[in-house]
Amino acid sequence: MGEEKRRISGRSVSLPSIDILLDEKPGWPFLKRASLGTPQQVHKWHTRKVSVVNWVMSLPERFPNHQQTLNYETSLIKKQIKDILRDNNKWFNYNVLRKATSDFSQENVIGKGGCNEVYRGILEDGKGIAVKILKSSSKEAMTNFVHEINIISSLSHQNISPLLGVCVQDNELISVYNLSNTGSLEETLHGKQKGKYVLSWEERFKIAIGLAEALDYLHNRCSKPVIHRDVKTSNVLLSLELQPQLSDFGLSMWGPTTSSRYSIQGDVVGTFGYLAPEYFMYGKVSDKVDVYAFGVVLLELISGRNPISPQNPRGQESLVMWAKPLIDTGNLKVLLDPDVTDIFDESQFQRMVLAASHCLTRSATHRPNIRQVRFCFIP
Repeated sequence: MGEEKRRISGRSVSLPSIDILLDEKPGWPFLKRASLGTPQQVHKWHTRKVSVVNWVMSLPERFPNHQQTLNYETSLIKKQIKDILRDNNKWFNYNVLRKATSDFSQENVIGKGGCNEVYRGILEDGKGIAVKILKSSSKEAMTNFVHEINIISSLSHQNISPLLGVCVQDNELISVYNLSNTGSLEETLHGKQKGKYVLSWEERFKIAIGLAEALDYLHNRCSKPVIHRDVKTSNVLLSLELQPQLSDFGLSMWGPTTSSRYSIQGDVVGTFGYLAPEYFMYGKVSDKVDVYAFGVVLLELISGRNPISPQNPRGQESLVMWAKPLIDTGNLKVLLDPDVTDIFDESQFQRMVLAASHCLTRSATHRPNIRQVRFCFIP
């Protein structure tokens, strides 16, 4: 096989040439007619050596109507969202969001995950907003965006971050939320910055109660049950008064309204370290997966440890695996975050450990629901 020099983007590279024998493989006659044109041209090219680049460039466009299809799907998405959000005040102007985020400056990026980027923004009235932009144009991602808007727009609770509105511009799908100036519970508990604020025991206990109330609302008190499926400290935002708000419903789903206890999901989604055993191993989803994840969050509040710490000694990398033997042997004092130096209510501590222990019951059948867990916090 010979080699042919080609200059691409100012750099000299060697590209292989290939002998194209057009009639030796099934399907080649069609490609021959589509890419080479007349029979005379085919004859000229039949035994000619052609560089790989030139050959590929001569092929017909694979998705000639991709942009047109994408525009059509976006228009359908916009119609679906308008059917969900009938309040015109929920629709943001794109230029307003662009100005608020300094033209979506990278300096204002406060979060990235999956197909999304989140930007910090300030509206003209001084209100802080979090602008979440879908970065994927796949049909599945766009469908999931509508699903998330459908769920979050149906919720109203003081411990759940509300949807302020949406924006659909060209093929960009954007959702807007309140900006948390305090940040997430993960940042507050596990941040490495010097002089960081240390949550008191009383503040930790109140955060646990607020998050339990949010989950009780999702599972039992909203119009249709909702399973969050990604309960974790990074999805718990804190207000200036340290009021917790559960956020990011991108993986959430409607819960069962029948006697069915769980559904089977082919794709396991969520965050390692928070996944319930039955979900991680068998794809079984029920409101109990949120209860398990809440138990991990409780252990983080109690201990100040991360759910997964690879630097810990072998067998103690998992927060649950480290804490379980201590709880089972009654060695509870070792669980307490050493940064908690204030005098705290001993009975509160024991009740919170008990709640965490119940939430982390390995069997979903024997694991309590969130309403039963809430009773652990009542003296």
